[in-house]
Amino acid sequence: MTKVATVAMHCKFDKAYNLEKFIHYIDEAAAQGVELILFPEVALQMFPPSMAEVDPEAGLYQQREAELIPEGPSTQTLIAKAKEHNMYIAWGMAERDPKRIDVLYNSCVLVGPEGYVGHYRKVHNPLTERLYYFPGNEYKVFDTKLGKIGIMICFDKAFPEAARSLAIQGAELILCPTAWPSVEKTEECPSLYTYNVFDKARAAENMVWFVGSNHVGDYEKGSECGHSRIIDPYGNDVVNTLYEEGMAVADIDIQGEYIRARHYAMMMSNLIKDRRPDTYGALTEINEYTLMNGKGVVTEK
Repeated sequence: MTKVATVAMHCKFDKAYNLEKFIHYIDEAAAQGVELILFPEVALQMFPPSMAEVDPEAGLYQQREAELIPEGPSTQTLIAKAKEHNMYIAWGMAERDPKRIDVLYNSCVLVGPEGYVGHYRKVHNPLTERLYYFPGNEYKVFDTKLGKIGIMICFDKAFPEAARSLAIQGAELILCPTAWPSVEKTEECPSLYTYNVFDKARAAENMVWFVGSNHVGDYEKGSECGHSRIIDPYGNDVVNTLYEEGMAVADIDIQGEYIRARHYAMMMSNLIKDRRPDTYGALTEINEYTLMNGKGVVTEK
């Protein structure tokens, strides 16, 4: 069994404050024997204040506070904590491109007892987010002592192809840091409904563990819906923070349930093995409804 934690966190536009809060939760998790902990999207610097409004000052803040990975000071601090506690730590942050100071990425970093493991750059940037960050262009799975871990970020989960790309690379567990808004603080919230559907579908359709971590609480220009959770390979919540700030912890059998789901979830129908990629060519074709190709260039049919 592996003890996994996910955090619903209220952040500030204050990197030192957020990092200190990371360390508080990491130490609390270590006291409970946690081996893997996940924090929300861009939780290190805090996510831009509005996805609907252009804010040049927010862009300048992200530029000023972004860091290189892995040599940046925050990543180095969290590598030290991972080694101290023999723990894997994953978090969202604004990453500075090593070659261009004006290029930023919305990234998730994974470190562990062995040090820096790797990081992922968000591929799908919605609304005004694309004004702050450049898109990534690949989906990565990392081999760790706990198993094969894939990473995607927030809006990526709205696209089944993202999680499926991780699953066909052998991901047993997918981490998904998020900054998902609330319309209202009820379980009937339409934004939360969509959030729930995406999380559970990505787990069940790929027969993998899914760990999501979201911002929570009220901010100047909106609210975040929390519901940081761990979902099993059948699509069931194991633990969930709901609308509360805090940490949810569960003991999970990563490889055991990953294998079991492929025998019991669909009566021995393995949704990865039974794929027919020879029939899916239309998924990768550029057509008149595709705004951009993977390089961010408008494409004409």
